[in-house]
Amino acid sequence: MGDFGERIAEYGAWRGELAAAVRRYRRWLDEAGLSDAALESRLEGLVERLRDDRISIAFVAEFSRGKSELINAIFFAGYGQRVLPSSAGRTTMCPTELLHDPARPPSIRLLPIESRLRETSLAELRARSDDWHEIPLRPDDADSVVTAFASVRDTRRVPAEQAAALGLHRPDDEDSPVQPDAEGLVEIPRWRHAIVNIPDPLLEMGLVVIDTPGLNAIGNEPELTLNLIPGADAVLFVLAADAGVTRSDVAVWRDHVEPAHRRGRYVVLNKIDGLWDGLRDEAEVDAEIAAQAGSAAAILGLPESSVFPVSAQKGLVAKIQRDPQLLRRSRLPGLERALAHELVPQRQALVRERIGRDFDEVCAVVSSTLAARRRNLVEQLFELNGLRGKNRSVVEHMAARIRGEREEFERSLRQLQALRTVFARHSGSIYDGISVESLRRHVRGARELMRSSNFSAGLREGMASLLAGVRADFEAAARVVEEVSTLMNAMYRSFNAEHGLALGVPMPFTMRRYTDELDRIEALHRRQFGALTLVTTEKWALMRRFFESVAARVKEVYDLANRDVDGWLRAVIVPIEGQVREHQQQLRRRIESVERVREASESLDERIAEIEFLRTRTEQQIEIDTGRAAVVRALLDAALAPAAGAPVRDAIAA
Repeated sequence: MGDFGERIAEYGAWRGELAAAVRRYRRWLDEAGLSDAALESRLEGLVERLRDDRISIAFVAEFSRGKSELINAIFFAGYGQRVLPSSAGRTTMCPTELLHDPARPPSIRLLPIESRLRETSLAELRARSDDWHEIPLRPDDADSVVTAFASVRDTRRVPAEQAAALGLHRPDDEDSPVQPDAEGLVEIPRWRHAIVNIPDPLLEMGLVVIDTPGLNAIGNEPELTLNLIPGADAVLFVLAADAGVTRSDVAVWRDHVEPAHRRGRYVVLNKIDGLWDGLRDEAEVDAEIAAQAGSAAAILGLPESSVFPVSAQKGLVAKIQRDPQLLRRSRLPGLERALAHELVPQRQALVRERIGRDFDEVCAVVSSTLAARRRNLVEQLFELNGLRGKNRSVVEHMAARIRGEREEFERSLRQLQALRTVFARHSGSIYDGISVESLRRHVRGARELMRSSNFSAGLREGMASLLAGVRADFEAAARVVEEVSTLMNAMYRSFNAEHGLALGVPMPFTMRRYTDELDRIEALHRRQFGALTLVTTEKWALMRRFFESVAARVKEVYDLANRDVDGWLRAVIVPIEGQVREHQQQLRRRIESVERVREASESLDERIAEIEFLRTRTEQQIEIDTGRAAVVRALLDAALAPAAGAPVRDAIAA
């Protein structure tokens, strides 16, 4: 499987063990009577996130850089032949995602290129099965897999006007490689997007491979620039040693890779076997490869350690023929080690931080509940032991004092009820502000602005209107979040001071991550369309596709914000409600204990023994809870650390 495959397998096994430990912890809470709907939902959410986690790698390059061959060499050499089409000229005609979805049969789903003419984003089309052409796959038959993959490179010949409307031909660009033939026809891709669902071992472990076409396709498919490339854990930017760094390479790098990724950037200088001419010794060849890598690093503004010279073709041949000497000369193992020992731990650290934070919040609620229960039982034991040898008047006095405490606490509950009312009103304000209906209003208004103008100013105004409306929603929500935080801080302090609860401080929350995403979208829009003065048919179509993709992406941001806000609101109200409920129960038990002693319905010693049993059981629950939580935390801390001798690159840390 190789270094990278082994590390992916380790990561998949780690996720599985961690999810199992969280499930065991959830079952323990339920068995111990410590769970509730909010805790159950949060723990189930952690398991789902671990199950659905993916490591995605985007391969980005101009055509004829050997990108598809590199994917074959790294991931699919086990098939014993090329899986992705790879030959001279352009082979990747549309963006292609390779993944494994066990809920769907193995297949290649292909979206017709004509879908670009519709006002529907690619994100929305993903869920519409009827819009896709599906080719079944037989994973156990390598030849059938290769044949099915060949369909991804299908093309059609259409009139130049239709190609321009699809954004695949620029009539004003005489230097474009896409030009009409003698009949006025232009060759275009048959498909807009491909999703390959195949049960390959690496893909089953959660790997997603994204194969992108060249500059023209990247610039004309907003889904790539908005979601797929920025959302990938790593980008492999592929150059060709025989071509050097061309102007179009630099354009792809500066417009689509550099702004989207500060970490996880790998520059691959492919086709170094073209320098093996047999007329120079190994040292001379190595010197020229080093010079090429240094030149590429200087042009792209990276340290030389960020550039990996390889021969994907020789690496693939070496793996298929089991030729270790040729594999070493291809230098492919160096790139695979970098992916294994940098990318996978980087992804694990991100998952560990997110899962660990949420799990700690759940544990804090459980711990505070158990601590409050233990404290109240100890207080009951102290009270009951204090009654030994006391006369009836002392017992009655204690009963009256506890009833007074309960009455005082009941008065405080009216304050809690008022809090719930205000809390519900503020929560409703947040949900209303970042509702899908609010987004629909912004989108409708922006579309009307764009439809009313064929000029660049009107198009820009439409996009600006959408982003301004969305930003106003999130800023208003942020103000209410701040009010809720202030309210809950005051309430936590009040109940801590007045009733001896141990609530700590409410979980903090910020809307910053969502406004940061809006900043990124806005910057991308300025780069692509900010200086536009003349709107051609092609540009008009591209801006409409970009707008629809932005609208779809912003809807994802709204959905994410709603889920996060919902989780946060529950996280800040559940601890106080849980401890208040526990405190109520303990006050009731204290009164019952003293009343029984006063009425001589049972002996004092029997009641003390009962409370002592409950205290002992609570101590055991605390110990078990600590142990079960420690198992989860130990797995969270079990980092897949880089192995000794693994490459360390300055650019990844930059």
